[in-house]
Parts: sequence; structure tokens; C-alpha cells
Amino acid sequence: MINRKLITSFFLIVAIVVPAYGQANTQKALKDAYAGKFLIGAANDLTKISDAEAANIKMHYDIITPENCMKPQPIHPSEDKYNFVTSDAMVEWCQKNGLKVWGHTLAWHSQSPAWFFQEKNAATGEAAAPTPQPATTPAAAPDPNGPRPGMGGFGDRANTGPQASREVILERLKNHIMTVVGRYKGKITGWDVFNESIADGGDGKTENLRTSSWYKAVGPDVITLAFKWAHEADPNAQLYYNDYNIEQGAVKNTGKHASSILLLKRLIAEGAPITGVGIQGHWHLDTNLEDVEKAIENYASLGLKVSITELDVTATGTNSGAFGAGQGNRTIPPENYQKQAEVYKKLFEIFMRHADVIDRVTFWGLSDTRSWRRGQDALLFDGQLNPKPAFNAVIEASSSK
Repeated sequence: MINRKLITSFFLIVAIVVPAYGQANTQKALKDAYAGKFLIGAANDLTKISDAEAANIKMHYDIITPENCMKPQPIHPSEDKYNFVTSDAMVEWCQKNGLKVWGHTLAWHSQSPAWFFQEKNAATGEAAAPTPQPATTPAAAPDPNGPRPGMGGFGDRANTGPQASREVILERLKNHIMTVVGRYKGKITGWDVFNESIADGGDGKTENLRTSSWYKAVGPDVITLAFKWAHEADPNAQLYYNDYNIEQGAVKNTGKHASSILLLKRLIAEGAPITGVGIQGHWHLDTNLEDVEKAIENYASLGLKVSITELDVTATGTNSGAFGAGQGNRTIPPENYQKQAEVYKKLFEIFMRHADVIDRVTFWGLSDTRSWRRGQDALLFDGQLNPKPAFNAVIEASSSK
């Protein structure tokens, strides 16, 4: 005879043990929800992932972007030395597990080693050391929609050592691109060729390129040349320009968005083999969603594909712009997680409306504790890889039209 009380007790226990928003083995996979629409990706170098993280990656994502290991500083620390250990291992792991790889990034002012720009010492053959600079007072916390702090490297500092000629600098960049792209030819889907070239601020009447590193030492045509070299190294790779806050001002075509349109039009006119533009998507609870959608439409009107390349939505109320390690332990109101879910849902509904031009949507990290915004709980999974309300919202948006 069936013991109905025992059965009832069993199901009550299960209901208590299983979290309200489900466990990983009962989730619908993100990549399956958006199959046939656009790729779903995550960012990580895959150097120290747990078994649970590996399983989560294989379940939910189509494509992985290296968060750091392919940037110029770590992969090419000196002119005659490349470090492919981490990037090789990452590409191999992805290939074995059926994931695509997106290369990030070939040139970036913030992590370009100083040797790219410095004249060699005639006696040693080494790049001359720059003159030491006095320490500066740390900047105040940035505006919620303003610039992100620099990440070190040569780019945000003046080149105070002897500067190499334009021809030497360009030859070094060409060698870098040909070597890195050539090594992964056929193994990497595409590349962010130039990253974050447009300065913050500006009235949108010019390209407003940064006044440091590549653009100061070489000139604006360096971006076009980089695209041409990347295409030469791997003609089948997709090639993107990638930047943050470039959606801001899209509705009125002002500010950084207007500058990005001018830059992209010039690249196209100069024959740069550009495939698309990456909107990074470091957003917050009050992000202007009309600007996001209009930016996608504006870039598509140029004949370009669009990707959301570094997506996160902070649950702390605003986009502090600061890096995760500096966030500390914040108390986040419980209702913010529902607000975060609503923003994620609206974003993915926008992406679905423009699935014909969107190539991929990549989350910048694996979980709230494996994110550059630790303390802001900006991703779909908590530190134990439990799906948050935002996860369910993203899955729900996949059925929208």
C-alpha cells in the first residue's frame, strides 16, 4: 500500500532543498535558448576554473573570449618575446570542448607595452627605458556613465623616453598582428582589432581619438592599417572595432556615439576590412535602453554586424566604473536583483528584435565572484553558480519577437 504521507513529506523536502530559481542540472542552457539567433559567450582565460565552472561553460556558452591573456602586454611583453602558454591552453581547451574562441585584443592603448613606441638603445638593442614619472594622486570615483580607469601599461602615460619613428612603430605593430593572428589562423572566429580608441567626453563632431600611444605616435590611420594586417594574416576571421559607452547619445547622435559613427565611416572609406562593431555593454539599472537599441540600428545601417562583447549589469544601482577588486563588500537591496532581471530581460528583447544583425552576446565573466565587478553582482550566476532572477529573465526573453 502506498504511504501517501511519506510521499508528501518527500516532495516537501525536495521543494525546500532546491533553490527557488533552480539548480544547474535543471536549467535550460543559454546557448540553446538563443540557438539560431546569435551566439552566447563568456569571458575568462580558463586558467584556474573549477569542475563546476567548466561544466557551466560547456552547458551554457557557444564562444569564449580571453579576458586578459591575448592582450598585447601579456602575450608580447618584449619585442623578441611572445608568451603563448595561457592562450594556447585556452584555445586547445575550447577546441576539445566544442567552443569557438574570440580574440581580444590586438591593439589597446591601455595595455600596449612601452617597447612598441621606444627607440632601441644603440648599444644594447633593447628599448630605451622611459623617464620615471612622479606618482599622481588617484582620481576620484568616476561618473556613473563616464570613463573607466586605466589598467596600466604604456597607453595612458606620456612616452617620455626616446620615441621610435612612425615606420618602426608600425612595423612592430604589423609583426605583432601577423604573428598573433597567424598563430591562431583557423582556430579563432574573429578579433577585436582595436579596442577603446575613442576618448571620453567630446561633442561628437570629431572622432575624438585618444591622445596617447598609437594615435599620438603614429596617427589615426594606424587603425585602418591594423585591420588590413589582421585580414592578411587570416582572411576568414571576423574583424571588429570594440569600445565602451559608444551607445550613449545614439538617439540624438551626439557624444561618443556620434564620434564612433565618424570613425567607422572613415574606416570603411579607407578600405578597412571591418566586419562589425562591439558594444561592450557595461551597464547598470538606469541604462538608457533607447540609446542601446538605436545604436544597434545605426551601426547596422553602415552595413556592419553588431556584437555585445562585455555584458554585465550592476545590481548596485549605478555603474561605478570601478574594477571589481575595489568594490569591497556592499549591501545590495534584495529588490535590486529583480530590477536587474528586468533590465536584462529588456536588453535581450532588444537583441532579439535585431537578431538579424547581432552576431554574439558575451558576458564579461563567469559568475558574480569571477567578474571584474566583484561586489556589484553584475552577472547571471552567483558565486556558487546558482542562477539568479536575471538568468530566468534572459531565458524568458528568448521567446520574444
